[in-house]
Amino acid sequence: MEHLKYLNVLTLTFRSASELEKASRFNKFFSCAIEHVSLLDFRDSRSLNILALANLQNLYSIKCTNCMDLKEVKIESNIVEGARYFHSFRFVGLTYCKQMRDVSWVIFAPHLEKLLIRGCNSLEEIISEEKLDEVTESKANTNLFSRLEELDLCRLPKMKTIYYHALPFPQLKKISIVKCPMLKKLLLNSNSAKGQRLIIKGEKGWWKDVEWEDESTRTAFLPSFKPQ
Repeated sequence: MEHLKYLNVLTLTFRSASELEKASRFNKFFSCAIEHVSLLDFRDSRSLNILALANLQNLYSIKCTNCMDLKEVKIESNIVEGARYFHSFRFVGLTYCKQMRDVSWVIFAPHLEKLLIRGCNSLEEIISEEKLDEVTESKANTNLFSRLEELDLCRLPKMKTIYYHALPFPQLKKISIVKCPMLKKLLLNSNSAKGQRLIIKGEKGWWKDVEWEDESTRTAFLPSFKPQ
C-alpha cells in the first residue's frame, strides 16, 4: 500500500456482473483513482445494475465491449436516487453488445461529451420514451445531451430513433451515422447546435432519405453534410 500513494489514475476491466459489483466495496482511495472502466465479454447476465459504479466519483469513461448477452442496463429507483454520481462521465462507448435494445441510462450522465455505439444489432433507440416516463421529472436529466460534442453511430441495423423530439445540442460538433438504414430522423431542428460548425458524416444514400422536421431545418443543416 505504501507505493499506492503515488497512484493517480487507474483503469479497470470487468468480465462479469459479479466482478462489477465488487466496485461498490472499493475503499475511498481506489474509488477516487479510477477514471476508466471497461466491461468486456460479459456472458453471465442479461441485465446490469451500474449502481456499483456510483462510488467512483472521478469515473471519466465507460466502455462496454462484446457483452453478447447483455440486453439492458436497468434504471432502478436506487440508481435514480444516486443520479448525481454520474456527473463525471464524459465518454460512453458500446461496441458489439448485440442484444442491447436501448441506452436510456445515459440520461443520468448530464456532462457526457462523446457517445459511441457500434455493432449493436438489436439496438432500436438510444433513449426509450417508455423508460424515460418511468423516471420522475425531478430526477431525470432535463438538459439531455447539453454537453455532447460528438455522436458516433455505426452498424446499427435496427436503430430507428435517437430520442423522441429535437434537442438544442448547444455543444454538438460532429455527428457520424454509418450503416444505420432505419434511422431516418435526426433529433435536430432549426434551433439545434446554434453557433456551432456542425459536421454530419454519413452515406449519400442515407442522407438523401433523411426526414427533416421542417424545411428550415433541412436548409440549416444541408451545408453540414460530409459524405463518409
